[in-house]
Amino acid sequence: MTEKIEWYKEVLELEPNSKIFFPLARLLSEVQRIDEALDILEQGLERHPEFLEARLFFIELLYKTERRTVCTAQIAKLSKMFAAYAGFWQAWGASLNIAGDAPDTAFALRFLSAWFTNSTISIHDVLDRGLASLLDEKQAQNSQQSVVKHSDMPPFAEPMSNPTESEPVEEQFSLRTRSMADVLAEQGDIQGALDIYHELLAGASNFGESEDLQHRITTLSVLLANAPAADLSESLTAQPESSSGKDKLISMLEALAERVEARAQS
Repeated sequence: MTEKIEWYKEVLELEPNSKIFFPLARLLSEVQRIDEALDILEQGLERHPEFLEARLFFIELLYKTERRTVCTAQIAKLSKMFAAYAGFWQAWGASLNIAGDAPDTAFALRFLSAWFTNSTISIHDVLDRGLASLLDEKQAQNSQQSVVKHSDMPPFAEPMSNPTESEPVEEQFSLRTRSMADVLAEQGDIQGALDIYHELLAGASNFGESEDLQHRITTLSVLLANAPAADLSESLTAQPESSSGKDKLISMLEALAERVEARAQS
């Protein structure tokens, strides 16, 4: 290391304008000969003020040795240049964002670029607004998830009537109606019975019941088609044309209701 330092010194003595002063100063710094390194850097920067890397190293050594006054003067020379090229810091931050391995550093560089462009920006404002935006976004996401969760729920279903209460009544009514149809068929009112059977077939709830009603309708239809004309005419004269099985059923039910009411009053 010492031989290399001496060789650099000899070259620098022979060629004072050489930029070899910079590697010489670095070697001197490595062996803790800081004062010599500072002298070499100061002399070299007087000859090469555009040597940016050498000046940065000079400022670094001045700061480490707590030579604040000289350090501040050197920083002033660079700060104007760095502030004039805010796009450099922005481009640096963008390149780190693309790499994705230093998001905090990328943010710091972007903030530095923004500050060079508008010095009224403060870290407090950036953090405060950023936090508020983050909280609003989080709240919006929670609201959206809540809406999706509720939309997935099945619609409110109206309470169903108790089958134990409704089904027996309906079944009892169906049996009574069919009994009336059977009575009409036995009395010769085939058309009235057919009307009731057709209504029952339309509301049949199972295959067995439907098949039985269909069989009954077919049988009565054949009987109606084969009935003698005299019987048919007698049947027609006995009942008005507008009457039907349903009307007969209503009449019979009304008659039964009147009888029940009469008995209750007696």
